[in-house]
Amino acid sequence: NIFLKDTIKTVDEIKIEYSPAPAKDYLNDKTSFDTYIEYTHKNGEKGIIGIEVKYTEREYPLKAGSKEEKNVSDESSIYFSVTNDCGIYKPNSKKLLVRDKYRQVWRNHLLGEKILIVDKKFKYFTLLTLFPMGNSHFIETSKEYIALLVENSLKFLPVTYEEFLL
Repeated sequence: NIFLKDTIKTVDEIKIEYSPAPAKDYLNDKTSFDTYIEYTHKNGEKGIIGIEVKYTEREYPLKAGSKEEKNVSDESSIYFSVTNDCGIYKPNSKKLLVRDKYRQVWRNHLLGEKILIVDKKFKYFTLLTLFPMGNSHFIETSKEYIALLVENSLKFLPVTYEEFLL
């Protein structure tokens, strides 16, 4: 709640390794959150938090011929339709979001935004990514990813383990 500016009234549900079903109604892939939290905002509306935990991993290259490669190469794919529909990205960001550096963060973010689109009971979504302070790659990636957002009013929160545990 500290990281969400004390906006949470109650935590209503917590799920581990969560991917909403049926997959075809969302991103139609295996994207999931390490932890998924449903909450009630202080104003009475519902929100969700998707938590991803990073260690030392960096970006990963696309596998040739994979479903993910097809989705990021086709601007009519679900990834791009959600990117357009959610309205959180700057217009020139699409060509950058597909890059190895941002793609996993983008996909996790799209999953949460798609939940908002499909399940109208939720008004808020935050992607909170935890990583060690020594992961300079993710510190840089986070700053650059935030610059691709129209605004970052609790949409993406990069938090180090050290900040979280203090």
